[in-house]
Amino acid sequence: MRGFWVGLLLLPVLAMAAPARDNDGAGEVMYRYTTPDGNLALSATLTQQAIHSGYQVLDHKGQVLKEVAPAPPEAQARLRREMEAKRRAEQQAARDEELKRLYAGPEDAERARERQVDALELKIGYARNTLGQLEDKRDAEVSDAARAERAGRAVPEGTREAIRRYNRRMEDTRAEIEAYQRDIEAVRKQYEPIIERLRQLEASAP
Repeated sequence: MRGFWVGLLLLPVLAMAAPARDNDGAGEVMYRYTTPDGNLALSATLTQQAIHSGYQVLDHKGQVLKEVAPAPPEAQARLRREMEAKRRAEQQAARDEELKRLYAGPEDAERARERQVDALELKIGYARNTLGQLEDKRDAEVSDAARAERAGRAVPEGTREAIRRYNRRMEDTRAEIEAYQRDIEAVRKQYEPIIERLRQLEASAP
């Protein structure tokens, strides 16, 4: 009775799928198996995952015609290795296609890297120029404070605050320069594998 109700529940799914044809003469069949996340899956073709986990052969009414046990452990291990190798190869092929879409070759990637480095070095130059100006202004305020002290006068609070403000801005600018320098190193490291892979693709091209 349970098989009858399971068959009824599966009928809409089976009707939507393109069934396979069983070699044993049972006509059109479907394959049901458990996915790695524990869900049931139906397929019109016998997949590697089905062979790996074991599967049931269903007729067009959803009735179980036969059950096939999971592949032996050594076959499962071999299948996992093959599937993982295939997955890595597909991922690498997709990355290669993306690299070739973005760059005409390794020299093109090198130019892109240098453009980014040049832009960051330009920002460093601006920041260093700003830092020099801040130092000059801070030093002028320090000189005013020193003259006041030599004359026996109290250093004006406005002068003290200006010195503190310039010191803070100088620290911020130094931190900005260090951040740009880290960005330059990051850009160079980012492009290293890209350029190397493009060289490999160029060398292996027919």
